Amino acid sequence: MNKLNIWMDCDPGIDDAVAIAMAAASRDQLSLWGISTVAGNQTSDRVTNNALQLTAFLGLDNIPVVRGATEPLIRKLEVADDIHGETGLGHCRLPSISKQPDSENGILFMRDCIMHLPGQEKMVLVPTAPLTNIALLFKVFPEVKERIDQIVLMGGSSAGGNVTPSAEFNIWTDPEAAEIVFHAGVPIVMCGLDVTNHCGLDRNQVEELRCSSNPVKHAYGEMLQFYFDSTEYQSKDLVCIHDAVTILYLTNPELFQGIYVPVDVDCTSGINRGMTVCDKRGYEGSEDQSVLLLNQVDLEAFQHVLLEKLNYF
Repeated sequence: MNKLNIWMDCDPGIDDAVAIAMAAASRDQLSLWGISTVAGNQTSDRVTNNALQLTAFLGLDNIPVVRGATEPLIRKLEVADDIHGETGLGHCRLPSISKQPDSENGILFMRDCIMHLPGQEKMVLVPTAPLTNIALLFKVFPEVKERIDQIVLMGGSSAGGNVTPSAEFNIWTDPEAAEIVFHAGVPIVMCGLDVTNHCGLDRNQVEELRCSSNPVKHAYGEMLQFYFDSTEYQSKDLVCIHDAVTILYLTNPELFQGIYVPVDVDCTSGINRGMTVCDKRGYEGSEDQSVLLLNQVDLEAFQHVLLEKLNYF
């Protein structure tokens, strides 16, 4: 079986941290070339430090981590510290490290990795953050699009948001970047709230992780418990792990179903800022449309696969 070449673009962030663990546990299926960071869930310094700590913690010391954009293309950054905590990783405190970013020019580093893939191989981009880095990559180095197999992103929704009634956080944070990416002519799988709101672990599963003697499982239990301790989740029995859907879609696509739709992004500054407008009028099943909108999941199987991957460590 040929491995998929992937590049992760993230803003860790608890659910980004789970996505990175899923990639680390899937080395038989995925070849992770690098991780770029972008300001979103927390500031650039904090998410970059989190990415460095996570790669060291998960045995990915050889995976380069590079710093990308420190703010959205044109808008002011508003972080989600109420959701992810002051550090971005909730209650969890990872060991100190000496690892440093491989390059301060993350966009150029990404371009070089993609263009230097062996032969005619292509890269799968996996953004789980605002799409600022991907938009900059496509605008500054449009030649890379020929070497991108697909983009599997976490972001957007066809009906309602989580940061506003209309918009999901990653798209809302930098709608201009999202509009560039959605119209770049590259195939996209959209792991938005339609599916990610139904993907996660229950309280008992999180508590089992938190009580584990395995350092990795315990750390992730600590991270996920922070969600349950927040106001948003106090009355809920399922904690959503949005970003992990991207990796599990790549390793276990049979868990999900979706439809093909065109997508536009509202780049105004009104109440619909960041809304992903998915036109479902007669397009269901039309694979000539560029965006596969995931909208169904086998939750029990999703939980089984996620927990089995955490058993890798």
